Amino acid sequence: MITAIWMLLLGASIVAILMARNLHQSEQYSFEREQIAHRYALDSAVENVAADLLFNGPRSTFAQLPNETGYSIGGVNVTVKVSSESGKIDVNQADIALVERALRGLAASAQSREVFLDQIKASRAADRPFQSALDIAAALQQSGLCGGSIQEDLGQFFTAYSGLAQPQQGQIDPQLARALGQPHVGSGGRTRPGTAIRVEARSEQEQVQVAVLRVGGSLSQSHVLVDWFQSGVCR
Repeated sequence: MITAIWMLLLGASIVAILMARNLHQSEQYSFEREQIAHRYALDSAVENVAADLLFNGPRSTFAQLPNETGYSIGGVNVTVKVSSESGKIDVNQADIALVERALRGLAASAQSREVFLDQIKASRAADRPFQSALDIAAALQQSGLCGGSIQEDLGQFFTAYSGLAQPQQGQIDPQLARALGQPHVGSGGRTRPGTAIRVEARSEQEQVQVAVLRVGGSLSQSHVLVDWFQSGVCR
């Protein structure tokens, strides 16, 4: 009799373990499926921006930058912010004094400014320009300008893709304009073929996909992908 009771208890325990394992696997599968859905929505949002520019031209939502809109893709709500790389400070081309003025206006500490500027000077002296937004994010991180007590995303104000010595009026972010002591003239710059734009797609779960695209001018090539990364602390 006792043996039978123990066998029943053992069987019940095994069933409970199996049920718990199946529940965990089901929850894990559900989580992974949701993550895939969000990733697909973010990727699709980036493609939507490129298609919008190609087919709608000057009537596109993104013909004037910076701009922001939202999409619902597969039941996932995505907020999309699009800005022109021409409205940012190119760390490979801008005068050091301009970079320093921007950092000062963005409330970066003197020590952090010096470290970041030294990295820019070193890259130019070695003829090793910054190649990507992630290169810039790494330099900001090493300078103490990324994360920690730094609440502002400073990476959004710098680029390696515009090739300009100064940010272009009409496409510069209002906050960066204030940091530089310049008047903000509003969104006046047209997004033309060849323009490099930054697309930031953010889901409700705060997953962020960032792409830098160079706008094309034909159906066969609506855009050229320049950079693609998931946003971290700096972007």
